[in-house]
Amino acid sequence: MRMNGRVAAVAVLMLAMGLAARARAEPLTIRIGWVVTPGHMAPLIEALGKREPGVFRHLGQSYVLQPIRFNGTSPQIQAHAIGDLEIASYSTSALALAITNAHLDERIVADVVADGHPGYFSENFVVLKDGPIHTVEDVRGRRVATNAIGSASDTAMRRMFRQHGIKDSDFTTVETNFANMPAMLDSGKVDFIGTLPQFAPELKSGKYRVLFTALDAVGPTQAVVWAMRGDVIAAHRPALIDFFEDHIRSVRWLLDPKNREAALAIVAEVTKLRREGVAFAFTKDDFYHSPDARPDVASVQKEIDASAEMGVIPKRVEISPKYVDLSLIEEAKRRVDGE
Repeated sequence: MRMNGRVAAVAVLMLAMGLAARARAEPLTIRIGWVVTPGHMAPLIEALGKREPGVFRHLGQSYVLQPIRFNGTSPQIQAHAIGDLEIASYSTSALALAITNAHLDERIVADVVADGHPGYFSENFVVLKDGPIHTVEDVRGRRVATNAIGSASDTAMRRMFRQHGIKDSDFTTVETNFANMPAMLDSGKVDFIGTLPQFAPELKSGKYRVLFTALDAVGPTQAVVWAMRGDVIAAHRPALIDFFEDHIRSVRWLLDPKNREAALAIVAEVTKLRREGVAFAFTKDDFYHSPDARPDVASVQKEIDASAEMGVIPKRVEISPKYVDLSLIEEAKRRVDGE
């Protein structure tokens, strides 16, 4: 009887060990918020993983990806708060609000896009050439399109308005997708829009006027960052380092001129645009992407300070060191560079 008891105990122990091993082997699902591609690379990375599996050494093993689209960065705060995202794409304002208003234990972990990086694209804020707006002051009483209040685009716009004495109550805000804005401007539904690199060829038609750029409004900025909650990082660090290793490798692959035709084919496939419509991607006509996924934390702090001072966000927050964790991308970069 004692022997049978020992056998049963061993069997139970082996079963428990097997279940634990299976749990450890289950890939981590990494849900990533994104807004517009190719600026936000998450959906491109997913497509690249299917096309170039050699770039992704750990995909399907220690982690799997699930890009989730949002109209802007600020709507991702709620999704992050309730655990529906592992990685949120935040503007500086959205990051500050996630910390101060939603009381989330956020960490800046990686770069997404920088606006106005020397020699690279900066968002254009556009009106009809023959329309009623000729100066920034003319925005008073008009309808202004934004993708989401608190987004990087929205923050730059409001910062410029503040500089010219224009309060939020001086104009009507219309939230809509970036893709809908040009048609809404043309039809008179709004009087002012922000535009991404995809719209640049339309500016040559002579129908539009660039009133100002994000660079004019706020200078070179780390427009969007990836952020994670501290508890998620602590619980899944090995898998996350694997992901960022693959991520850095994939960003470098997309930026590499020798892969340009294949990269543009992926962008065209994901965006459903023609090849010539995405020719700007990964050039100086596009937003800047760090090949090391490294965000400019000093720029983030500068933007938060200025936005709080001008009343665009309600409260200042000190970002570094508490709300920054670059150890994931630093370890990932060491791996990639050591290959």
